[in-house]
Amino acid sequence: MDQHDSTTGVAVVGAGPYGLSVAAHLASRALKHRVFGRPMDWWLNLPPSLGLKSHDFATNVSVPHRGYRFVEYCRAQGRSLAEPISFALFAEYGQWVQRRLLPWVEPCHVTRVSRCDGGFQVTLETGERVLANAVVVCTGLAHWQHVPSAFARLPRDLVSHTSEPIDFGRYRGREVTVIGAGASALEAATLMHESGACVRLLVRGGPPEFGGVPTSPRPLKERLMYPPSALGPGRKNFLLDRLPSAAHHLLSDDRRVRLTRTHLGPLGPWWLRDRFEGKVGVHHACQVVQADEAQAGVLLTVRSGGNREWQLRTDHVVCGTGYEIDVDRHPILEVSIREQVQRIVRAPRLTANFESSVPGLYFTGPAAMFSFGPLFRFVAGAAHAAPVVARHLSRRLPAGAARRRARM
Repeated sequence: MDQHDSTTGVAVVGAGPYGLSVAAHLASRALKHRVFGRPMDWWLNLPPSLGLKSHDFATNVSVPHRGYRFVEYCRAQGRSLAEPISFALFAEYGQWVQRRLLPWVEPCHVTRVSRCDGGFQVTLETGERVLANAVVVCTGLAHWQHVPSAFARLPRDLVSHTSEPIDFGRYRGREVTVIGAGASALEAATLMHESGACVRLLVRGGPPEFGGVPTSPRPLKERLMYPPSALGPGRKNFLLDRLPSAAHHLLSDDRRVRLTRTHLGPLGPWWLRDRFEGKVGVHHACQVVQADEAQAGVLLTVRSGGNREWQLRTDHVVCGTGYEIDVDRHPILEVSIREQVQRIVRAPRLTANFESSVPGLYFTGPAAMFSFGPLFRFVAGAAHAAPVVARHLSRRLPAGAARRRARM
């Protein structure tokens, strides 16, 4: 073995909510592991003023200890939980959990994961090579931003995705076109408008919809008819939250994929409605079919109902067009590994323990959603995934991969 190599039982790739959750549960089982990634990095790179779409009580780093929930952190720090709750506050909370419980997280990126005898070789940006019995990929939505093919030829300064850092003030006095009807698209359009840009929104379906203003306390009858859950009130949401493995075991791939794609569709948060409506121009039932660079901006060809086409010029395009999980687009996985990963659509097919068809390679977070359902589109899924992965690894790893005591 080369002098620069080291060994570990489990390599956790990613230090966001899912990665930190998996590491906390591995530590509680005294499993030897290393965690790679800058804590909450993806969240910190998003515009800090963006607001959480999920409930405060359901947005946690899952750890097997009391006192570390997001709500508890905010109350202890005297931070308001009134909506909107900024991404920046949630990132601050995640970093606090990491400092308190997981100080051994290594703030460096993994550049490559490849197979080797008996496990995997994980190469770090520092050049270090780590030999691991198992790898848990917890990279969230990084690498999987979906930008429609019509914009593929545009230079990066003319088109961006809502997952990228955006200096909204840069577009003051300029024409900006936002694509999409989901919360990220609606919020980006609103923030662009409030920063002084002239904004229009293009939507494939009907007019944007917004959630209702929550009432507290909810009447007893309403709570019984629409029980609360991490996914919001409703019986289906309640079942998906409380029985997270049911969709994996009971539904066919086609039904599970359809459920994941259609349940909890595009919906703006209630607190955005007054800031959006009447301020941002909306064109619905239309689709961009071509985008060309022109006159220091972009010329869009838009198709509306009845196949009518029209053109508009804009200085910049922001795509709030979501994400597509595609193993082939994950840059750190060696080609030979990608080729061995069985798929549901383009996402990895996972066992009930979140293990892929490559023994020892696990995926959590959004990568698991077509195997487990819509809960895993959200941070709330970590509360189920992390203990399951840790329990399975404690059973399958050789005895030498366990430490005598947890690193806490």
